[in-house]
Amino acid sequence: MRGQQDSTQTIVVVGFGRRLGAALLDLVLLGFLTFVLVTALGFVSIFLEMFTSEQDFPFDKLIILAAAIVALVYYVGYWSTSGQTLGKTLLGLKVVDQTGSPISTGKAILRYFGYFISAAIFSLGFVWIAFDKKRQGWHDKIAGTYVVEVDTEPFETQAVEFVPSDPGHAWVLLAVWVVLLIIGPGCLLGSLLLLGPAISAAFTELMRTVL
Repeated sequence: MRGQQDSTQTIVVVGFGRRLGAALLDLVLLGFLTFVLVTALGFVSIFLEMFTSEQDFPFDKLIILAAAIVALVYYVGYWSTSGQTLGKTLLGLKVVDQTGSPISTGKAILRYFGYFISAAIFSLGFVWIAFDKKRQGWHDKIAGTYVVEVDTEPFETQAVEFVPSDPGHAWVLLAVWVVLLIIGPGCLLGSLLLLGPAISAAFTELMRTVL
C-alpha cells in the first residue's frame, strides 16, 4: 500500500515476473512432495502384491489421486490461512480478496480450480496477468482475488486504485513465457526418454536386492 489521496486508496499489485517466480518455487516443493509420495506408494504396492493374489494394483490411479489431494491441500490450506504459499512467502507476496483481507476457504477452493481454467489454453489465463491492469489471472477474476505485497493492509475504502509493480514489462515477460512453453516440454520429454529407462532399471534392481 502506498497511501491514500482524496479517499482513494492506492494498492500495488504484484506483476507477472515475481508471481511466476513464486509459482516455480511452489512447483519445486510440490514436485519433491510428490516424489516422496510416489516412492512411499511404490513400496506399499509392492508389499500388497506380495501378500495378496491381486496383481493389478491400481498404482497409477492412486498416484494421480494422491498428488491431486496433496496439491489441493497445499494451495487451499495456505491461501485460506496466511494467504502465502512457500513461494509467495519467500518473495514477499500474499493473496487477498476484494477488501484486502485473507480469502475464505471457499474462495481458495474456487481459485484452485480456476488454475485449471487458466492453464487450459496454452496457459493464457496466467499470461493474462502480464497485461491486466489489476494484474489478475483468470483464476483471480473467477475467485475475486489479488496478489499484493505482504505488508499491504486491508483496503480502507471502496475507492481503490490498483497500480502494477511492473509497468511496461508485459511484452518481455510474454516472450520469456513463450520460450518456456516451447523449450520446457521438449526438455522434459528428452529427460524422460534419457533418464526414464535408467531410473526404472535401477529401481527394479533395488527391489530385487531388497526382496
